[in-house]
Amino acid sequence: MSQNDLRKELEQAPREPLLPIEKKLILGSLITGFVLLGVLLLLNRFLGS
Repeated sequence: MSQNDLRKELEQAPREPLLPIEKKLILGSLITGFVLLGVLLLLNRFLGS
């Protein structure tokens, strides 16, 4: 399949909205990432040399 065929196929495909569980999983992953980043920053500040 060439690039042009793939592009046309993707343009013709209907948009699929995110399911509620997918939104929750994305939000949970982002929150987990930010919390862990904060923990690492705190550890670096207090335990770093």
